[in-house]
Amino acid sequence: MSWRTPASFSPEPMPQRLGLAPSCEASKFLRAALRGFPTTPKMMQVFPRIRHVAAAITISPRMIAVLAAARHFAERLNAPLLVIHGGAPDAQKEAAFRDAMVQLEMPRETRIVWNEGEPAGAIVSAAEKEGVDLLIAGALEGKDVASRSFLGAVAQPLAKLARCSVLLLTHPQIGPNPFRRIVVITDFSDCAKRALKNALWLAEADSAELVQVISVHTPFMQARAESGAEYEKPARTREEEEQLLRDFVATAPACTVPVESKIVDTTTGFGACDFTQSIGAELLVMPKPEHLEGVMPSMMDWALQVIPCSLWIVRES
Repeated sequence: MSWRTPASFSPEPMPQRLGLAPSCEASKFLRAALRGFPTTPKMMQVFPRIRHVAAAITISPRMIAVLAAARHFAERLNAPLLVIHGGAPDAQKEAAFRDAMVQLEMPRETRIVWNEGEPAGAIVSAAEKEGVDLLIAGALEGKDVASRSFLGAVAQPLAKLARCSVLLLTHPQIGPNPFRRIVVITDFSDCAKRALKNALWLAEADSAELVQVISVHTPFMQARAESGAEYEKPARTREEEEQLLRDFVATAPACTVPVESKIVDTTTGFGACDFTQSIGAELLVMPKPEHLEGVMPSMMDWALQVIPCSLWIVRES
């Protein structure tokens, strides 16, 4: 099965109702793109514990691409897809959403959940009420600045507040868009182990080229470790960090995709962002332990400021 999007396919839908409904010609392109999706990707035995997937959408130029990517991800997991909109029910919006679903040949019974209020908070509360395990949304608003991408005004609070795992897509596409290079950042927690397992599953499903596991080590961490002083969290030398990283990767499930590990030496977490971009990664996977409610681990919060690529935040539950 080919992963390639047909060369004639145009990702920009033709304007009609709210600028989203395509012409007959564009519909042909959509159907051609959808035929490129694999129906039975190979999977690891360790399957992610994700049973309910939701797409957070609104009226925007990227709406149909986000919906298509969410549908594809849910199909990988053999999970039903729910659509959530942070706003009051609106007949015109619903017509646009349904048009997009028809174009993507989604099941007619796909539910749309409306929740009025501030968009991010409304989406988060709806996802929690519906028992969503994975929430998928677009990551960006506007254009990149100086080769940097910044999380949008809705995506950033979604990443912080959602009690489920969140997948934020920087460049969603209607046609197949597999993740070829995946970076997993670890803090060596149980949640990080789950994040790595999920990443390895996805890497095999997408026939990826590489999974790169990294941890961040700073001169301040080294100084703390060498000082001998007692801290609330134990400090590690770089040598200890290297051994911990080797052990962490060694305990991961077997995977047909190459897995490499690396310590990123930097003064701030932004060094990890630069590394992720330098290897051309399309996805960054990071853990968000349950005890860190509403915040990210201290050396990972940079990802909510400057996002190097699509971001999968894995929650413990």
